[in-house]
Amino acid sequence: MLRTLSEGAGYVYYIAVVRDSRRKRIGSRLLDRSIDYFSGQGIKEVYASIEEDNVESAGLFKSRGFEKTNYNDLSKKYGMLGAINMYRKMVVVPGEILLCRRIGNA
Repeated sequence: MLRTLSEGAGYVYYIAVVRDSRRKRIGSRLLDRSIDYFSGQGIKEVYASIEEDNVESAGLFKSRGFEKTNYNDLSKKYGMLGAINMYRKMVVVPGEILLCRRIGNA
């Protein structure tokens, strides 16, 4: 599930692969297609949040160039109100970490 957060910022809201279908690169292909979609829409940054202890998701996003970020980083880029609105749209909850990847000509 994908969402545009603001001009230039997208969010991968959810990628899920049923247990029996894991380790078949389905999650990788879904994430790659998501990044391609956002790039085609002129999005410059893609965000995602994952549970801190989700090793598989962390590995997937890291393999695609995502790095940890946080609210303070967002407020520097988008201002305090912009960051609050983005967090609200992302529905980041306690126990999750925020990730970001720059794409396109960013």
